[in-house]
Amino acid sequence: MTKTTNAQREDLREDLRRILGMPLGRCELAPESRGAVERDGVVIEKWIWTSEPGSRVPCALYRPAASAGRMPAVVLTCGHGGSKSQWQYVYAGQLYAKMGLACLVLDPIGEEERHIAGGIGTRAHDPEPVHDCADQAGRLIMGKLVFDTVRGIDFLESRDDIDAGRIGVAGNSLGGAKATWMLALDTRLKLALVSGWAVCDYMTVTGKFCTRVPYQRLRQRCDWPEFLSLAAPHCAVLFLNGDADTIIDRDGDDTAWVGMRKSVADASAHFAAGHLDCWFAAGGGHRPYHCYTVSLEWMHRYLGTPGWTLDQIRSLPTVNSGAWCDQQGIELEKLYGNQLHQRGAALPDLGLATIPREDLACLRADECGDPQYTLEGWLAQIDQPSS
Repeated sequence: MTKTTNAQREDLREDLRRILGMPLGRCELAPESRGAVERDGVVIEKWIWTSEPGSRVPCALYRPAASAGRMPAVVLTCGHGGSKSQWQYVYAGQLYAKMGLACLVLDPIGEEERHIAGGIGTRAHDPEPVHDCADQAGRLIMGKLVFDTVRGIDFLESRDDIDAGRIGVAGNSLGGAKATWMLALDTRLKLALVSGWAVCDYMTVTGKFCTRVPYQRLRQRCDWPEFLSLAAPHCAVLFLNGDADTIIDRDGDDTAWVGMRKSVADASAHFAAGHLDCWFAAGGGHRPYHCYTVSLEWMHRYLGTPGWTLDQIRSLPTVNSGAWCDQQGIELEKLYGNQLHQRGAALPDLGLATIPREDLACLRADECGDPQYTLEGWLAQIDQPSS
């Protein structure tokens, strides 16, 4: 593959930002604390900050209650229907904090405290009219999701307890798609864990508007190895999938995985040895692999896990996700709540417990549905003619 100059790479990033319709400038974050709770040595801070004018983001920041020096940190990107109080993000936030990292989880536009009625699992950004409204305004839903994640890194960098040189991103499903765009567009990242997602031409003909359309337009500008190479040499990237995941490889014929492996193999020449890889769970479906021991090992190598050795991480026992959710009284979504998918995951077991939604809430009751938090408010804002 032809080597590109730094200027050519930055030109490609700028073109991809334009494809997504990401804002050119960044406003003040204006962060506002909404309190904190502590659970078994983990502090969960609740914050609201401004992503762009008229669009505020409620989020939870997990961190160890006791830490020495500046911590590495990860922004956790939520999947379709996911938000900060969904079980896998509550689990991952605590798990990462137990590893000595900070973990930021934000409500995606249209979910939970950014839903007009406070709904969870709504997928409010999916319908075609929503996509069309954003697209006609020169924005894409994926661009909004990615830009909010970029601002999450800005928030982490604003803190004096975070090591700005050790920040990563991790996501599953739609969160994996967001993490993929992030690894290409944000050069501050040192690590990316992309779970339940593939980077190949198969993804330009399948999936929802928020993922399929941006990929179609991306492919008119560059190929997949060029796209992935934007993460080199600064970011270590691991793609994690189950080889029986028919949510992504819809026909179950390995089309997505063959394409994924080829994209990674062709882009590997741009990376230092071991800094770009694929990992597959044999017989696994659509599961939160960013919570698996293999992901903790990757974090240990490329971000650091303060107080934990590689041997200690590898010796952790595991707990079945379905059994854990049953014990915690968590009802899994019908689509994913089977043994092939989320019920069959093997999670590192640190004796974690769920955290009630109300304990993670950032907004007051009278703020629910305020346009500055909602999808509808954002769509109305971007539909205004520029002055």
